[in-house]
Amino acid sequence: MRARSAMAVAALTALVLTLPVTTASATPATPRALPVGPGQATAPAAFVPIGITRALDTRSYQENPAGAARKLQPGESFDVPLSNWKNHPPRELPVVPADATAVVVNVTATNTTEDGYLTVRRDGGMPGAPTTSTLNFRAGETVSNMTTVAVEPRGASTSPQINVYNNAGTTDVVVDILGYYAPSTPQRPGQKYEPITPVRLSDTRTEGGRLGWGSVVTSYVARRDLGTADARAVVLNVTAVDPSTEGFVVAHPSSSPLPAEGSHLNYGPGRTVANQVVVPVGPDGTIEFFNTGSTDLVVDIVGAYGPSGHDLYSAMTEQSRLMDTRYGSGEIAFSTHRLPVAGVSGVPADATAVTLNMTVTEPQADGHLEAYGSLPGYRPGTSNLNFNAGQTVANGVTTGLGGDPGSVDIYHHSAGRSQLIADLTGYFVKG
Repeated sequence: MRARSAMAVAALTALVLTLPVTTASATPATPRALPVGPGQATAPAAFVPIGITRALDTRSYQENPAGAARKLQPGESFDVPLSNWKNHPPRELPVVPADATAVVVNVTATNTTEDGYLTVRRDGGMPGAPTTSTLNFRAGETVSNMTTVAVEPRGASTSPQINVYNNAGTTDVVVDILGYYAPSTPQRPGQKYEPITPVRLSDTRTEGGRLGWGSVVTSYVARRDLGTADARAVVLNVTAVDPSTEGFVVAHPSSSPLPAEGSHLNYGPGRTVANQVVVPVGPDGTIEFFNTGSTDLVVDIVGAYGPSGHDLYSAMTEQSRLMDTRYGSGEIAFSTHRLPVAGVSGVPADATAVTLNMTVTEPQADGHLEAYGSLPGYRPGTSNLNFNAGQTVANGVTTGLGGDPGSVDIYHHSAGRSQLIADLTGYFVKG
C-alpha cells in the first residue's frame, strides 16, 4: 500500500459523496404480477470502458441538465442525457455516442428525506411507477449501486439518455458513467466479455492489514491463470468490511491519475457494504483502490472484457423481475436458490452470462449472498451483496450461467431467513 498526497485527497474529498450512519429498510418496488412475461432486448454489442465520467449531480447547477441545483421530487422521473455538463448555463458535452445500445452507470442517492427507492431505466415516459427498483434507501442515508441500462436515443448530434425515477421524499442523485455498449468500429473498437468463475484477488483481513485514510491497495487483474492476460477492463465486486469511519473507495488503472471526481463505493461505520465495479485495465495489468476511511477491503473478480472475450451484451429495454421470495416463505438460513435464466423472460437459451439487480430485504440476521453459474456441489466462496439484520440493500450482479438450462445459484449465507429479489437487466451471447 502507499498513500496519496494530502492535496490529492482533499481535492477528491470535496467532490465525492460521504455516507451517513444509518441502515436501510425501504421496501423494494413491487411487481404488477408474477410470473414476468418475455421482454425485449437491444441488439448484441461490445463494451467500451471510459472510467468515471460524471453525467449528473443534482447538488450542483454546473452538473445538472436542469441548469439549477435541485433535488428530485417524490414520484418524479428525471431524464439524464449521458453527457458532461459544464459552465453556467450548463453546456452539454456528449460522452456516450448516438449509436450506443446500453450504458453502465454508478448511481447514488444522497440527502434523502424519506425511505424509498430509485429506479434507473431507459424510458421515463411509461405510465405509472416502475415495477423494479435499482437501489433502496432510508431517510438520511447515502446509497450507491452500479447498473446497466438500455439507453433512449436522442439524435445524431447528442448523447442518448436514461431516466431516474424517485419513489418517495426528496433526494439528490449522482450519476457517473463507467462505460457503454455499442457496435464496434475501426475508430472505436469494442471489447467482448468473458465470464470467469469468481476469484478473490485481495483481502486486507489476511494480507496487508486494515486500510487507513489515503491508503491504496493494488490488485493484479491481467493474469494468465485467470484467462484475463489481455483484459482491457474487468468486472469486480468490491466490499468495505467492518468500517469504523465514513469513507469511500475509488478504483482506477494504476498507470492513470486518480479521477478528479466520483467514487465507486461509499461506506459508514459498522456497515459492511459492497458494490460492483467496472474498471479499465492499464498497461501494467493492475488496478488501484484508493481509500479515504478506516476499513478492510475485499476484491473479487467475476469477468473481463478484451480481445480474448467471446460475448456481446443485450440490455433489456424494460427490466423484469425474475424472483421475489416475498410471495412465499423467503430464503432459509445457509441455503442455495437455483434461478433458471436461459429461456426465461426473453433471455435466449444459448445465453452465456447475465446481469441482475439483486435485493435482500427483511433479513433476520447479518449475512451475504454469493451468485455464480450453477455448478453441482461447488461454490466459489466469494460474495456479491452484504447485509445486516433488518436492512434492505441492493447490488448489481454479473455472472456466468451454468447447468441445463443456464441458471444462477444464489447462496444465502445467513443464520436467519431473508427475502430475495432478482431483477433482469440484460444478458450475454456468443458474438
